[in-house]
Formats: sequence, structure tokens, C-alpha cells
Amino acid sequence: MKVAIFGASGLVGDGFLQESLRAHDVTEVVTIGRTPPGLTHPKLRHRTHSDFTDFTALGDELADIDACFWALGVSASQVDAADYERITYGFTSAAARHLATTHPDATFVYVSGGGTDSTGQGRSRWARVKGRTENLIIATFPNGYALRPGFVLPAHRKRSNTAAYRWAATAVAPLTPLLRRLRLAPALLTDTGQLGRTALHLARHGWPDHVLENRAITAAASSRP
Repeated sequence: MKVAIFGASGLVGDGFLQESLRAHDVTEVVTIGRTPPGLTHPKLRHRTHSDFTDFTALGDELADIDACFWALGVSASQVDAADYERITYGFTSAAARHLATTHPDATFVYVSGGGTDSTGQGRSRWARVKGRTENLIIATFPNGYALRPGFVLPAHRKRSNTAAYRWAATAVAPLTPLLRRLRLAPALLTDTGQLGRTALHLARHGWPDHVLENRAITAAASSRP
């Protein structure tokens, strides 16, 4: 299986990358982004790319892919509304439409977020933008999926590039054992390893639903390889 990962230098993208490199049935991993992921591996190739509205130059790198894992994004608190929509919806939709012309049967896994609104009726702008993006992925690819994780903890020593998220992870980590004892963790928490294993499970076996909330992510991550 050949996997393409967008946003591999980020926290969630690192989970996709690490789990893909560990998977026995993944033969090649291509990361695409402005920044290399910072590691070397016999399976791994990186292509620096900066125009996320045009992917025609990536023909060789995207040839014969079986799955695309999309972790490229930005927090709504870091940019204005126009840039958030341009990055969240615009970049993702451009990549999806490009890939759909050459790899319509590929699995496309888009990382969304808990609280996303796919109806377009919600009050939160970020939730509506992510919902539109989810809808486009699912409509474009028969094997298109959206992951809606809760709070994401690092699993491979990778730290978030966002300072506020790093502080929050430090605060949440000591509570994780309690949440697990109370059986709340599957609804509230996941980690980057689980997200990576879930994406791989979707590429191998699919899933009954095209939108996976945190509990479904946890279940898929623990399913058979």
C-alpha cells in the first residue's frame, strides 16, 4: 500500500506518518508539505510543495497511491475567517478534486474535529467550514472519511506546534488514567497513534460510517490490522 500524507510535520500528521512507517503492508509513504517531517526511513520520501491550490506538479509523487491522509490545517484562533476558510476548505477541496480525477478509488481520510457541523446550520463558523469540507470529501470519494477526534494527545514524542495546545496537553495528561477508569476516555480523548491506526484501518477495511466520532476512532484503532 502506498500512502500520501499532507501535513506530516504537525502533531496529527506525525501520528499518520509514524503508524504508516510501522505498518507491514505499507510499502511507500510520501509526505507533501512546506516542511519535511524531520526523520529518514527506507519507506519515506518527501516532496516540498507550497501551492496548495494546484497539485499538477505532483504527478509522480501521487502516482499509484492507495490512500491519502490529510492532516494539513490551522486553528481558527490563529488566522482570520477568510484565511481559515481558504486553508481548511480551499486547500483540502483542491487536493481532493485533483486526486479524484486520477485515483477515484483511493481512501481519503480527512481530520476534522469534535463539534463539527455538517448541516451548515450551526452558529460556529469553524464548525460549519469543517462540515463543508467533510461533506465534500465524502461526496467526492466513495472511500472518503472524516475523523472527529476529541482532545488529541501525542503518542510519538511529537509536540504540537501551537503553544496553547501544548499547555493544554500538559494539563490533560495527568487526568488520563482517571478518565479511563471512569470509561470517559473513549468519548473524550484519543492520541496520534490511534488516529494513525484508524486511518490505516479505513484504508484496509473501510468502516460502516463515513464520519467517525471519538468513540469510533478508538474502536477502529483497536480493530484487527
